[in-house]
Amino acid sequence: NTTVPVPATLMLLGLGLVGVRLSKRH
Repeated sequence: NTTVPVPATLMLLGLGLVGVRLSKRH
């Protein structure tokens, strides 16, 4: 079983939110 570390998931979620914010700004 491959378990994804929590910090990694949080980083991905953070990057996603940042991307949405940048896209909304334009």
